[in-house]
Formats: sequence, structure tokens, C-alpha cells
Amino acid sequence: MNIIKKQYSALWLTIITVLLALLSSIFLDHEWLLDFVDEDHFVENLTLVFYAIAIVFVLCYQFKAIKFSYRFSLAFVLFAMMAREADLHKVFGMSMLKIKFWLTNAANLQSKAMAAVIILVILFAIFYIILNNYKAWYQDLKQKEAYAISVFIFFVVLVVSKILDRSLNMINEITGWMAPRWMVAFQQPQEEYLECILPLLIMIAVVQYVAKKQRIK
Repeated sequence: MNIIKKQYSALWLTIITVLLALLSSIFLDHEWLLDFVDEDHFVENLTLVFYAIAIVFVLCYQFKAIKFSYRFSLAFVLFAMMAREADLHKVFGMSMLKIKFWLTNAANLQSKAMAAVIILVILFAIFYIILNNYKAWYQDLKQKEAYAISVFIFFVVLVVSKILDRSLNMINEITGWMAPRWMVAFQQPQEEYLECILPLLIMIAVVQYVAKKQRIK
């Protein structure tokens, strides 16, 4: 547990993950690797397991140390991320995260209303956490508190993984250029491996946050 509480443990986990993805792309057969990281295969299933563990962890770890409303909101956001990873955002036929879902007849009015409620609840949970904690988090980040660094790393990894997820597809949509398989074998493992550690980063941040609260008592 002590190694998790180290200041830059989340950063080191991210660096190791990136290096593992790079080494996989260099030394493993590309077709086997792409199958390994494809949807519904090992890495995605492992990511779902990590999310499930993270949800239970957030709800139970040092229960009195974190306000229940924050704990529950964070667990709910993790559940939404797990659902997204499991493609449940397509439960109404098309992803509710796409503009086409809202502006076309891809879904009926009832489906759109239900999707709107789901998205609003998720946004409420996210903004509840952010609006009540961003000032303290920003001050702690300037003080280089471990949990604040881990939360920052989480957001960086989240953004980078999403950019990687869309990068080659966006290029294809804009230019018509199709990336060769070897390039996909470098891009996709980076994206999937980084997405896999997102719940781990949250667990690290929770451990570090509790340790900080216990330290200043």
C-alpha cells in the first residue's frame, strides 16, 4: 500500500502502461495483438473487471474518511464509464453520445427522453464532485499532493485515450486515407491499455486522498 501512496505512483503506472503497449506493438504479431485488444476480447474485459473492482473499492474503502455523497457520485461516474466501455451507450440502437442520435430519426422520442435523463444524471454527478472540490484540488495540485497529481494524470490519460481512439478514424473520414495495419497495431494498444488503467488511477487517487486526510488530522 505504501508504494501506492507515493507522490508519482499514478505517473509511473501510466509510463509503464505506455511502454508495455509500445513493446507489445514492436515484438508481438500485429494480427494477434489487434485481436487481443479488440472489443469484447481480453483487454476490454479486463477493463470492465477493473471498473467493477473500482466501484466496490470507492464505496467501501475507509468508509468514514470520504463524504458519502462524494463517494456515491464517484462510484456512479465509474459505473457510467464501465457502461460506456461495455457499449451500453448504444442500448437505444445508436450511441446516445452521437449528434446523429439526437438530430435524426435514429431513435424515437421516448428513447431520446430516457437517454437525456441518463446523461443529465451522469453530468450532475460529475459536476457535483467538480464544483465542490476543484478549488481544494487545485490548491493541493500546486502543493504537489499525491492524490491531486493522480487526479490530474487521470484526466490526461482520459483525454489522450479518447484522442487516440478517434485519431485514425478522423483522418480516414476527412481525407479518405486508410491507415495500414502496422500503424493501427501501434495506435490501438496505446488507447486500450490506457483506458484499462483509468479505474486503477481512481483507486490510487482515493487511497492517496484518504492518506492525506489521515495525515493532517
